[in-house]
Amino acid sequence: MLKKYTALHAIVWTLMLFCSLSNPAWGEGLPVQQDAHGIDYVTGGIGAEEVESITAMKPNFNLYILFSEGKVGRVIDDVDVTILDAQQRTVFSLQHAAPRLLLNLPSGRYQVVAQYQGSVQRAYFSHDAKRHQRIILNWKNKIDEDTPEPESE
Repeated sequence: MLKKYTALHAIVWTLMLFCSLSNPAWGEGLPVQQDAHGIDYVTGGIGAEEVESITAMKPNFNLYILFSEGKVGRVIDDVDVTILDAQQRTVFSLQHAAPRLLLNLPSGRYQVVAQYQGSVQRAYFSHDAKRHQRIILNWKNKIDEDTPEPESE
């Protein structure tokens, strides 16, 4: 009986350890990833738990980019992002970014190019790696949800 209890106990602890390691949202927040150019990043911010996790992780990154649309600034995801340096070389690239993107970029002059539903936004910026910086890219809608539609007669 003791052997069965010990074996069952070991299985339960192993499963608990496996679950905690396989779910990055437990305790540690969203996973830090690295793009093909070696830049560490985190993307997320869909749902309250992810927003909380991104907010907690901000001090570990020096650049925060938020993607939104419309006058009220609704957050959007599925944004393709490329960051170019002053020589127009790609230093970061990510497809299907979530509404919030945290990065660690070295100091320099950059251009962020973001595409959402066929429309492109660009922002030029100087970056100091020792300081936190925020960029908001907003896609304006032709007819926004918060704009009353014309009444038909």
